[in-house]
Amino acid sequence: MANFYPRWFTMYPTAALTGLTSSSFTWSASAVIVHKVATADLKNKIGKQVDIATQKYFGIYLGIVAFGQIFSNGVTGLILEFVNDDLLGLNHKTVETDFDINLTLTTQAPQYKTTNSSVIDISQCAARDCPAEYAYSDSTKLDVFIPDDSSRYVLLGWYLFMQLGAVLLHSIAMDSIPVDNYRKNIIANKNEEESPTRKPLLDKPKEENDCSALFASIKIFILHLTSLQGILSAPVYLLYGLTISFIWSEFSRAYVSCVVGISQVGLTSALVDLLSLTVSMIISKCASNFGRFYIFIFGMCYDIALYVATLFWVPTPSTSYLVYIFASLFGVTHAVRRNTQYLTTSALCPDKDVGFTIQNVLGGIGLMMTYAWTTAFCVYVKIYIMIGSVVVTTVLWVFSNRIHHKKKLTDNSKNQS
Repeated sequence: MANFYPRWFTMYPTAALTGLTSSSFTWSASAVIVHKVATADLKNKIGKQVDIATQKYFGIYLGIVAFGQIFSNGVTGLILEFVNDDLLGLNHKTVETDFDINLTLTTQAPQYKTTNSSVIDISQCAARDCPAEYAYSDSTKLDVFIPDDSSRYVLLGWYLFMQLGAVLLHSIAMDSIPVDNYRKNIIANKNEEESPTRKPLLDKPKEENDCSALFASIKIFILHLTSLQGILSAPVYLLYGLTISFIWSEFSRAYVSCVVGISQVGLTSALVDLLSLTVSMIISKCASNFGRFYIFIFGMCYDIALYVATLFWVPTPSTSYLVYIFASLFGVTHAVRRNTQYLTTSALCPDKDVGFTIQNVLGGIGLMMTYAWTTAFCVYVKIYIMIGSVVVTTVLWVFSNRIHHKKKLTDNSKNQS
């Protein structure tokens, strides 16, 4: 409904439901699962072995996610490129209202052009794009961001087909768990946790157990987030949210749609994910050789160079191909930032379940910040913000990692003595 009847009463509930179901549940749960799989056989191990296992499995997991995104973006690119209203025999209609004379005119005009140079001055795209200048007016620049109606129908149909296909695939391929065995496992796990000096946990009211666990998690969440370790590592998660929202909103709009057309968003997104997949697998294989510290230092130097390049580039029809190169380069940034936030959680948070929740919450806040100021600032201002965020985050993380390393050495010394 939000796609085909965009009004405030369809878009706001859609956004709320997406945040509740997709972000808060899915990503937190998947991160916890991957960590438990990675450390399943390392319960009695500490230090480097756990770090290596975590880095490996998160690299594999993020690589699989990137592969799925490459496939989806490839299909999206094909739909936007080849499916249009002219192909399906639909007519474009736009309505312009003259408020001075109260006259309404209906004109035949395409909503979307693949050659943007004939519609707008592309030298005002990229870092010089300022949404505040056209977002609230009937500017012709808005035309390049609007796909054909037929493209939206095909995209939605394909999306629903993928969702139903996934449910069918899971129902066929996954073994079902008998209810009786499931309940027996829960009872067995609870009995293992009972204290020898107290009544078994099963004797307590269920509501009391659930509430105690909930408030205990919230307490750990607040204590870690307000600790020195939590404060110093929090910018890592914020930066990840800022980074992915910059790529999927600012870069996709001001660089891709504005310069080479909205039909290329799928292709450039696939390039981002392709490089993200490749670099994630490299980090998975090689992270144990150079460690988290050098990943962060590399990420800072690389990001600064990339943001400076996008800041000073002035697009022209003859250099529009650079959009695809930038997309590939942002794929490296995407992989590094995504892996560093998972590595930070697995290394610095004592309670991993709470740590991944903090990661998800702060990453969401980073997303929210970008979308909140997307029409308030020009893109070059946002690039300055990204450069500053990268530098500050890296410096604070170095301090956080140093504190964690000293604490680990102290704890090991105490255990040995």
